[in-house]
Amino acid sequence: MTLPLVLVSSQVKNFDQYYDDLVRDLAPRVDYMEICKRLSGEVAGYGLFKTYWYALGRKFEKIVKLDFFESLQITRRISNYNAILSASEKTAIPLAMLLSLSKNNIPHVVISHHLSSKNKSTLFKYWHLYKSFNHVICVSKAQVEYAVQQLNIPASNAHFVYDKVDHQFFRPMEDDTDDFIIAVGQEQRDYKTLQKAIAGTGIRLIVVASSHWSTYRLPILGENNTQIVRNIPYTLLRSLYARARLVVTPLNNVNYAAGANAILETMAMGKPAVVTRTPGIKEYVVDGETGLFVTPGDATHLRETILSLWDDTHTQQRLGTNARQAVYEQMNLDIYVNQITSIMERTLKETG
Repeated sequence: MTLPLVLVSSQVKNFDQYYDDLVRDLAPRVDYMEICKRLSGEVAGYGLFKTYWYALGRKFEKIVKLDFFESLQITRRISNYNAILSASEKTAIPLAMLLSLSKNNIPHVVISHHLSSKNKSTLFKYWHLYKSFNHVICVSKAQVEYAVQQLNIPASNAHFVYDKVDHQFFRPMEDDTDDFIIAVGQEQRDYKTLQKAIAGTGIRLIVVASSHWSTYRLPILGENNTQIVRNIPYTLLRSLYARARLVVTPLNNVNYAAGANAILETMAMGKPAVVTRTPGIKEYVVDGETGLFVTPGDATHLRETILSLWDDTHTQQRLGTNARQAVYEQMNLDIYVNQITSIMERTLKETG
């Protein structure tokens, strides 16, 4: 009997530990685990294929930002599956290349985040990969537009889906608010502008940077009022969100949804969000309603926005309440899983 495969570009969680953490409220639900459960499928990730040669290969993969080794392993057992959902183009592109060489046309859906990167777009065009994917799902409208206009993906097969957050785990808490700002994440963050913005204000900044895959290095944050923390438990991250007076997500001006996870976690917690307006993230925040946008690279604008909001508890409460409601209605894990599984089920019907 064949079944759908959910292929992820990360180490797969242990199922028993995963469900135990959920029961104990220690961690949020994970998208690929919930999708796999809904599809009655199997999940695979790079943690399943640990060998000496694989460890060496991972160094190369981090440079090119594509998971060739994992894809090669999957091709060896592809007959076990009737469809593939790649949760990232990092696995989807090399897998599609390998399958095209063997003329295997197994139904393949990809959730993409940054198709416009140079390496990925070059491979997409050179290998005519638009023929390899039944559907392409993007978490940014700018990436949908790029996929259709630059990569020849048919508009009917390119879908925008809001990224996700487990709003049951990231939820408003009763913790007392403290006098600090929190900024979460590492990919395409503009922490230099944030530090310039708060210089001389006396405002404390806590930066949480724990990405295992991002190649972006943090700048040297030398101010006495700045603290960097890494690899903290989800419960501590949630507590920091709850205690922060403001949450700031400073971004470089990119056309993909860098910062989406941090922004959605902020909104789900009901916290006031200050976010750099970029082409990749603009649909996630309604300026003045669910958060406040600032101009990319503009430390003065960011400073003015932070200071205007710092003591305005009414606006903080209004923005946080509206943001939580927006997550509940549009941008949570349950909606995301429903949309992804619906596209997978449609793919199976189309190809069945």
